[in-house]
Amino acid sequence: MGIAHNISIKMGGKQMGVRTKIRTVKRRISLRIISAIQAMIYKNKSKAKLEKFLSQFRKHYVSCDLIRIGGDNDGGYLLPNILDDISYCFSPGVAQLADFEKELSEKFKIKSFMADASVDNPPLSDENFEFIPKFLGSLTSGEFITLSDWLNQSEMSLNKNMILQMDIEGGEYDVLVYEDSEVLKSFSIMVIEFHNLHKLFREDFLRMVSAIFEKIYKNFSICHVHINNVCYIETLGGIEVPPVIEVSFIRNDLIDKVLSEKPISLPHNLDSRNVLYERDTVMPEIWWKS
Repeated sequence: MGIAHNISIKMGGKQMGVRTKIRTVKRRISLRIISAIQAMIYKNKSKAKLEKFLSQFRKHYVSCDLIRIGGDNDGGYLLPNILDDISYCFSPGVAQLADFEKELSEKFKIKSFMADASVDNPPLSDENFEFIPKFLGSLTSGEFITLSDWLNQSEMSLNKNMILQMDIEGGEYDVLVYEDSEVLKSFSIMVIEFHNLHKLFREDFLRMVSAIFEKIYKNFSICHVHINNVCYIETLGGIEVPPVIEVSFIRNDLIDKVLSEKPISLPHNLDSRNVLYERDTVMPEIWWKS
């Protein structure tokens, strides 16, 4: 009887062990299902918020007469054709390109204030260039300066006939979060390269970018958008998102000067790929076609 009793205990222990393993597996499966459902809900919510952002992007896009400045490839941009009314350009992120500022000087006598702490001087010289070795940021300290402090330092804070041309490799978000809409309103035209947009399915990043654009929309409309073909388009939840885009804005009080009856169509006939050896890419219609 003692032997039988011991066998029964061992068998019972094995059964208990099997049941425990089954419960553990069931719990893990349940947690994975719950996690998958939560991820799906989160993705659907994020997709809805991204669709709202794109709807606002399309709503604030206007058809304007445009001109290309800065050459045919990287460093060239499409601007509303009001440059005869522009006196100054603020251009952070010079690096090795200054064709844009050079053409503004030679064709329109526009003076460019340029900033970049990664170089000692602009790659080109011109009597209309004024350079400081600073990065643009959200704090004036060390090698950084804010846009508003730069305007004040240059004695241009009250001028309203200016261009902001900003390509600072992701630093644009610090600048645009920090500066208020009144500072941005100092500019007639803004051309801004937005980076890392493949992160738009991250709720925190989308929320930040949406807030930036809503700030800009207070006084500006979009007049052109172009993909930088240095990166390929990524698809997020069925929505095509270019990681890097160049957006041209015009201040709303100036739209009537260049408003076009032609429907918006991309690519624009003045568009050109940024990187010659990479394949060309076309802006997805969900960003611009109503």
